[in-house]
Amino acid sequence: MRRLQCGGVIWIDLEKPKREEVIDLGKLYPFHPLNLEDCLSRTQLTKLERHEDHIFLVVRFPVKCGDLSCSPSQISFFLGKNYLVTIHDGSIAAIKEVFNSCNTLVNQNQKVTWDGVGSLFYTIVSKIVDSLFPVMEGLMDRIEDLEDRIFSEQHDALFEVANLRRSVSDLRRIVSPFRKVVADISIAVSEVTGDDLRVYFDDVKDRVERIWELSETCKELVEIFKDTDFTLYQSRMNRALVILTVIFTITIPATIVGTFYGMNIPMPGSAVEPTEGLPTFLGPWTTFIFVLLISFLPAVLMLAYFKRIGWM
Repeated sequence: MRRLQCGGVIWIDLEKPKREEVIDLGKLYPFHPLNLEDCLSRTQLTKLERHEDHIFLVVRFPVKCGDLSCSPSQISFFLGKNYLVTIHDGSIAAIKEVFNSCNTLVNQNQKVTWDGVGSLFYTIVSKIVDSLFPVMEGLMDRIEDLEDRIFSEQHDALFEVANLRRSVSDLRRIVSPFRKVVADISIAVSEVTGDDLRVYFDDVKDRVERIWELSETCKELVEIFKDTDFTLYQSRMNRALVILTVIFTITIPATIVGTFYGMNIPMPGSAVEPTEGLPTFLGPWTTFIFVLLISFLPAVLMLAYFKRIGWM
């Protein structure tokens, strides 16, 4: 547990707290036991609760979007008239950054950038929202790489498309609840602290909306690339089927001729003597040459025709 006090405002920060530490908060402040249990839950949904002398807020933010999914981090806020309690797992660097910055200013007897609990709360939320933009940039970079892989015949982009769709879906699922509750935060903070921070939280809301619009763009691009990858895959499969069909078709004349003649004709290097009645005007292998001609000539004609109609 870390504690920071400046200008009558107390900030208590719990990083990866134990159950005993969370329960002790109920002895220091009038927090509802159910709210304390929510802080210990790792799967709590985003929500905002108003109490008589404080508000309780649980939010989830994406901290990293890897190759498979976006991992969320949960933060719980207890905000009173002169105190702020934050409970988190330590994965969001923005909270540590604000706390260390304020602690340094206090130790140096310098004025902090916030002059009340509402301003401190806005500073933390603003830093966290700003940290979402690098996450979105990482997704956009992955989408650009995906575009190159889709149009490359040497690589299969099916798994990349599926993983990216999951990452975008996870990010939207995490951001969507906070997007809905951010408009009510400034009103709740004003009711508890008396500070009018509506303009500041409107700015936070605008940034969240920009992040949401970027996620919409990512979603649309991924869907387009999914359809494109499917279309290109079908095109490559059709091309392969055409080639196989052409190969099979041009072998049909030779198969038919070979069926009629079998192996009963003189061939180069064989011990079969020319049968009486077979033509010999081109030598002892006249029949063999004739079979080759009637086998390959239709194949050549079919190849020329297939190329003319655009199959090859």
